Amino acid sequence: MGWLLQAVTGVLLVLFVGAHIVRVHLEGSYKGLPTYRDVLAAFKNPLLVAAELALSLSVIYHAMYGLYMVAIEAGLLGERRAKAVFTAIGIVLAAYTLAVTVYLALKP
Repeated sequence: MGWLLQAVTGVLLVLFVGAHIVRVHLEGSYKGLPTYRDVLAAFKNPLLVAAELALSLSVIYHAMYGLYMVAIEAGLLGERRAKAVFTAIGIVLAAYTLAVTVYLALKP
């Protein structure tokens, strides 16, 4: 199941990163880099918030599972310890990401 989610998040990353680059860096580049005010205005759109959150959570899962597999295959950690370590780090990162996203979405 973990490998399947790794593959799915890999595909999602290609799609979300592509959309992010187009939206922020190509379409937005005609007026320069987005300012903090631009980011706050963009976070008023629930679809954009969901997309950016999906991108962030996909990155976290994909990275944590990849590091978990590297730690096991390289013999750096046992399977149980690696799972505990990378699950804990992933949960902390996901909680932080969710908190920042909610903060930006609700900020006046």
